[in-house]
Amino acid sequence: MSDAEKPPGSTDELGLVKIHLVAGICWLVVGMLFGTFMGYRLSGAGASEWLGNYEFLSFGRIRMGHTHIVVYGWLVNGLTAFSYYAVPRLTGKRLMLRKLVLVNAFLYQVAVLVGLGALIAGQAEGVEYTEAPWYADILIAGCFVISVASIIGTILTSNVRAMYVSLWYIILAFIFTTLNYVMSNTIVAHVAPGAAGAALEGLWIHNLVGLFVTPLGAAIVYYMLPVIVKRPIASHKLSLIGFWTLAFFYPLGGSHHFFYSPTPWWLQVIAVPLTFALIFVVYTVVYNFFATMKGQWKLIAKSIPLRFLAFGIINYIITCTQGPFHALLSVQQVVHFTDWIVAHAHLALFGVFSWWLFAFIYWIWPRITGHGYSRAFAEWHFWITLVAFWVLYYIADTTAGLMQGMFWLTTLPLMNSIEAAELFWATRAISGVLIVIGTICFIISLMKKGKEGMEVADVRE
Repeated sequence: MSDAEKPPGSTDELGLVKIHLVAGICWLVVGMLFGTFMGYRLSGAGASEWLGNYEFLSFGRIRMGHTHIVVYGWLVNGLTAFSYYAVPRLTGKRLMLRKLVLVNAFLYQVAVLVGLGALIAGQAEGVEYTEAPWYADILIAGCFVISVASIIGTILTSNVRAMYVSLWYIILAFIFTTLNYVMSNTIVAHVAPGAAGAALEGLWIHNLVGLFVTPLGAAIVYYMLPVIVKRPIASHKLSLIGFWTLAFFYPLGGSHHFFYSPTPWWLQVIAVPLTFALIFVVYTVVYNFFATMKGQWKLIAKSIPLRFLAFGIINYIITCTQGPFHALLSVQQVVHFTDWIVAHAHLALFGVFSWWLFAFIYWIWPRITGHGYSRAFAEWHFWITLVAFWVLYYIADTTAGLMQGMFWLTTLPLMNSIEAAELFWATRAISGVLIVIGTICFIISLMKKGKEGMEVADVRE
């Protein structure tokens, strides 16, 4: 069937979803290797010696490369792939600029690679999560604008008037991120000085996660959950309350990244209640999940996508409860600048949103390839990743953070806290190796051409 003959909303016209997912998975492997390398850099002097003292392998450059790859290579590719799939399905209209976004899918990978190369070469800007230099920023921004024009244009020119909540979240993510990315790479990077720039940078750091990754992650949950359990979402009205709470409150709380800094004190204080308001966002999603899942929990044992979705939501409860909790100034006195914050960030971006992407990929794979995946390797992927991340990374790093904070409140030398954390850093390094192994199982599962998922996939699309 030719593209012109396919009905509006076909699964993957032009192979666009598959291109972004395959690219995202490739970037995920590279990002995990970078993260593991960082873990071994922290695991003691011996590791640093055998890894060498080359500038391009220094901790700072590898760390920036890791976040660049994970955010722009893995998450943006994966979440964009979901948007390219969901928008035609929810609007009944083919994507606008279809030929252009196909070319753009390849150009975007070049843009990410240019940014990575610049960071490894030591060319970086002082804006966290967008450290790539200006020429890489322009390439990434140009590609992103094309995606925005296609996705938002398709929604706005469709005949849909009563939009499903996933479309609301997709609109929020792409429009707000366009504004935020421009702000961070112009005003923050080149205009605003000192504390003023830091305050705006806090907005960018916060809003990249909260106004791009979070709404598209929530869109995946709201889209996939009713399809898998074959029942409508429990409360559409409550889902919209969660949406508007996110849209109004999330953009204002970024100053909690700069507690006890030279930024204005009133800005830090007001960030506390604004951050606490975000609890309403997470519990609307969680309530809808549990209410929709009522009587259907046995499906988690059978469905790999639903299992990743479910455990991602459990992680979502934890990280979005933990976030407001450690936004309290009294708690910040202990956890500020410690590994507690590092563990929290990984729980969000890996434990929640990456797991929701895993769920989407396992679910969509039979629909875009015509074949299923290997159940055995999918099980290995789930259990290795669960144990490696939760036990060896998250719990270990959170414990290290609490120990660091307690040490820093005493008059003991700084070196004491470093020595106390080294055991947990070694555990974190081991977890990186296991997570890479789990990711390899993930890739093998998709490549094995098994039968899993075929019983629910409408391969006629």
